[in-house]
Amino acid sequence: MKSDSLMPAGDHVDIGGYLTGELDQEQLRQAEEHLAGCAECRSEVESLQGWKNALEAVPEAMLLDGPPEGGDLLLQRTLRQVRSESSGRRQRRLAIMSAAAVVALAAAASGGVLLGRTTTDTPETGALPAPSTAVTAANPATRQASTTDPGTGARLTVALTPAAGWVRVNAAVSGIPQGERCRLLVVGEGGSTVLAGSWLVSDEGSANGTTLDGSALIDPATVSGVRVENTDGKAYATVRL
Repeated sequence: MKSDSLMPAGDHVDIGGYLTGELDQEQLRQAEEHLAGCAECRSEVESLQGWKNALEAVPEAMLLDGPPEGGDLLLQRTLRQVRSESSGRRQRRLAIMSAAAVVALAAAASGGVLLGRTTTDTPETGALPAPSTAVTAANPATRQASTTDPGTGARLTVALTPAAGWVRVNAAVSGIPQGERCRLLVVGEGGSTVLAGSWLVSDEGSANGTTLDGSALIDPATVSGVRVENTDGKAYATVRL
């Protein structure tokens, strides 16, 4: 079903190329088709994606001496090693474990990892900007919604993009007081939740809003909404999708 150039002998899917964004449109389409029906490859993608997201989410400001030397390059080399392996699951697992070690070292150096990447918006006249379309524009399956909670006054705008067994989340949040320790939660079946990101509301974030990019390991078909709450469990806003 797949060409040798896309699916080397002993491999199921080009995991490294998929995660590093080096596949062309046709390769990406074939990879996502394969992942949708292959639990083995999907599990490996989810495992490595989690570590990749964690390393990318470490803010440089949290590292007193800057990011670990060569940390990002080492992760990229590891992902490319995954691409080059041709003897199947065992060697790919070893490569994934190497990537996990890279991330663990980066997290230890930083003193903690934010789950999700946050930025504060530049003050502008008018409404808070909608979520970035950088990762959603090409995917017609992206779901978007916005709400303002009448009780808290918090506003939440969300774009949720399905992947193979997980989702990407882009959110714009405003109206939350400075100092609140907040979590971005993806709501699934029965009200269960999966963490997609967390952040501390700054003075600028309180005044002008915050944007957050994250991901959650949840079946896209089961997602019913996205919620922002603080670490004490107080819900600020919930959008239904």
